[in-house]
Amino acid sequence: MDSLGSNLTAVIKAKVESGQDMRVVFDNFDFRVLANIILRNHRNSDMHWIAQYITFDRVPSQHLDDSTPIASSIKDFNNSNYLMSKAELEQQQNDFIILVARVLLEFFPALEPLRGVVPLHILHR
Repeated sequence: MDSLGSNLTAVIKAKVESGQDMRVVFDNFDFRVLANIILRNHRNSDMHWIAQYITFDRVPSQHLDDSTPIASSIKDFNNSNYLMSKAELEQQQNDFIILVARVLLEFFPALEPLRGVVPLHILHR
């Protein structure tokens, strides 16, 4: 892990100096660990973990106007530019079939004879 983030400060500094906006994200995870038998040194525990990370927008958005909506009414908004085409939906369905088949092969040994027909690689850009 130390080598993974060893150059992180320099990368963040370069991105900030180039004009990119830095965003710091915090996320909390709260849970309780229940003890089966409660003793003096072994009791229920409330855990409160927090994760934080820094991110930068991949696509610059400073030039976009966020003071008014794109369309005055949702009925006037043409979402065809934002939805997947029929071919893209079919390709996504085929990719999901392959992924589900891989999971089934992993957890059900009776399906082992079918391993040869499940693609090992999903074509993508």
